[in-house]
Amino acid sequence: MRTWIAGSLALGLICSTLPVNAFEKQETIHPATLTKAKEVPAFSKQAGSALTGRFDSDGFAVWYFDAKDFVTKGTHFEFELDYDTYGTMFASKADAEAGRVYNRYYQVTDDTLYFPLSWSGRQYLVLEGYPGDRYSVPAYISRYEPIEESMTAAVKAVKPALLVQTRPGAMRAQSFGASKVESLVSELRIERLVYDSYADAEAAKKKFERSNSVAFAEFDAPIQAFGVDAYQKHQWSLQNTGQKKGLKGADIGFVAMQKRIKGKKLSATKVAVLDSGINPTYADFAGKVRMDLGYDFINGDKTAWDDNGHGSHVAGIIAAGGNNTYGMTGINPMTTLIPIKVLDESGAGSVSGLVKGIQHATKQGARVINMSLGGSSSSKSIESALAAAVKKNILIVAASGNEGRGTVAYPARSKYVLSVGATGRKDTKASFSNYGTGIDLVAPGVSIPSYLADGELLYGSGTSMATPHVAGVASLMISLKPSLKASSVESILKKSAKDLGKKGYDTSYGAGRLNADNAVKLIP
Repeated sequence: MRTWIAGSLALGLICSTLPVNAFEKQETIHPATLTKAKEVPAFSKQAGSALTGRFDSDGFAVWYFDAKDFVTKGTHFEFELDYDTYGTMFASKADAEAGRVYNRYYQVTDDTLYFPLSWSGRQYLVLEGYPGDRYSVPAYISRYEPIEESMTAAVKAVKPALLVQTRPGAMRAQSFGASKVESLVSELRIERLVYDSYADAEAAKKKFERSNSVAFAEFDAPIQAFGVDAYQKHQWSLQNTGQKKGLKGADIGFVAMQKRIKGKKLSATKVAVLDSGINPTYADFAGKVRMDLGYDFINGDKTAWDDNGHGSHVAGIIAAGGNNTYGMTGINPMTTLIPIKVLDESGAGSVSGLVKGIQHATKQGARVINMSLGGSSSSKSIESALAAAVKKNILIVAASGNEGRGTVAYPARSKYVLSVGATGRKDTKASFSNYGTGIDLVAPGVSIPSYLADGELLYGSGTSMATPHVAGVASLMISLKPSLKASSVESILKKSAKDLGKKGYDTSYGAGRLNADNAVKLIP
């Protein structure tokens, strides 16, 4: 339940109706064509340059560049095409050979192609025209703010399903008309049973509830996402200087915290991001994303690739590389991200997927689990998975929800979870942020810049954005002192928070707003 600020990219580069996933499968480029690629010349933002030459006998001309060579000069490449020249961008050689076209900015405005300089490795521009004709494509480096774009998509209809947990030592003998039965988490004795109609599922649920061998039966309810680097100056949550009418100092104390830990040894800490997956190919994510440890529970794939953008946005807040001239700065430079995909391309998922995701994170040795997602209904299946994770010394952080209600969403309101609400630039609760009994902390969650699934940066608003601030600081504390117990981390985070609202704990701000510097200072 996250909110993405509607609008358009600064200077009107892109309309909000463009697809979330900016990669599109097209005809593959023959490897021999790529070998003819010429290097884009180095030039300044002011001067620019023109890519000139003749199309080959097949009507192609290929150019390459490395984003790292230009990222200090700006945030985007611009290539001015015309009606005689057709241009296609590829984020890597592998994408070019596989035909994965980067099409978000494909001839959108006045035939100008815009491409973010956020990728690692080598990028390719393939020009097409009439064989033998000469061409001249002006190229520039430009600097833009993060996107303000709506990201909405229809949620797919799914068949009703029940989650059934068998009592220890008992065997469930009947499925009561289920069309499909699968073991969800064998360690927790939970199965998922699919039915053809809600009437059939409801009837089966009543029968299960009368069975002595069944601990519980519940519907598999939906969950959803709660909605000196190039963009660092826009990260007010890390350093609020009063920019854009904010309140000076209404940040998480990141700058002071960095000074405090300078020179101290940091150990790598595993953080599981249960979301829509992560795009690992950004330069800011180099060496941080363990795709081999993750899993895609939506598509049954070992590679948890992000096709929505929400997961990459969350991951960037936690762990993006800092002071490397690329897009942004994450909170903990020693985070090892475990991408676990439990949300589909529309940002929707299910209780069963979340249960599997929590269990997978537990098995992979995560120290922190970030869940910027949730729903309205509680779940005994999720409670079982959360309890098992907590026993393994895992801190679980979840978003309070974005309906502006006095009830914290689930699983954030679970006793096993540290729930997080959102604040804005002036250190007051965001209007959309859920509150009430069970709220533990608040953190910045309005207009927070981070990555999409396609290399662009977007201003995102929601408790989804507040939660990874807490997960990032928690992981940093564990990196500083790996022996810290999850319960101690939670206690310190609450004790060190800046008290807002009524004195002491209150149901609007919980223990207060996250303060990274104070938290680090209180580590014993």
